[in-house]
Amino acid sequence: MSTPSDPAASAQPPSTAATSSSGLTFKLHPLVIVNVSDHYTRVKAQASFPAEAPSPGKAQASCSAEGSSAPAEPPRVFGCVIGVQRGRTVEIFNSFELVLDPVTGTLERAFLEKKLEL
Repeated sequence: MSTPSDPAASAQPPSTAATSSSGLTFKLHPLVIVNVSDHYTRVKAQASFPAEAPSPGKAQASCSAEGSSAPAEPPRVFGCVIGVQRGRTVEIFNSFELVLDPVTGTLERAFLEKKLEL
């Protein structure tokens, strides 16, 4: 009977692994999938039902003209993934959303720096 060389490895949640054409193996933890899905769903819901007063720093979706039959453009979401590369294996274990400044169309650097500190 063999024992794992890294006891912390057995305590980690299962991840999805895939090998790319470059020969790298990617491991994507389930938390990342949940975070991305949650962020996209939240932004899409906010675009469908815009608030009367948008909160500061949040992008507000523009509504099409009344009577327009053009389909609404899907919302764009931005985020950051956090992980490590060990040899030919890239492991992505966390992620968070990024805030887009609706005026300049740029990412809010202060928000990113604050999230990275946590």
